[in-house]
Amino acid sequence: MSDRKSLSVSAGTHQQLERLGTKFGLSHKDLIAVMAQYFTLTKTDPRDTKADVPDVALKKLTEKVDALDKRMIGFIREQEKELLKPILSEVKAMRTQIGQTSGSTGITPEQLEEQLTSVVEAIQTLMRLSFRTAMVDNALRPEYRQQTDELIQQQSKPKKR
Repeated sequence: MSDRKSLSVSAGTHQQLERLGTKFGLSHKDLIAVMAQYFTLTKTDPRDTKADVPDVALKKLTEKVDALDKRMIGFIREQEKELLKPILSEVKAMRTQIGQTSGSTGITPEQLEEQLTSVVEAIQTLMRLSFRTAMVDNALRPEYRQQTDELIQQQSKPKKR
């Protein structure tokens, strides 16, 4: 039994294969193998003539990522201004009060710090989920959404202290 198979192509297709083979320095056999691998990896339908050229698709994707990056930075800055900075000032005020009252509140600085750490972790989770909902759903393919969900789940797992 032979490992080789024959392909019957038109004269025009044969000329195209010749030109591509010469351009890329590949034999017909290697060119066909590389083409099959390309279509398998990119999941591109070779019959779809409206498919983006990889350079154009990459440029579009880069523009989307840049826009998403700007939106993400704006989102984080807004969360910092609206949530994190006020919380920080309140924590500083509480630490000052605890230092002044020295034990009359019934809560130790360690307990307060543990509670505040839990609050900060909850806010971080809320920010991640808000970001996911606000931006990622609107801009990325389903497989990227799934990867984003998995990353959020990994980051949301409680850390051992």
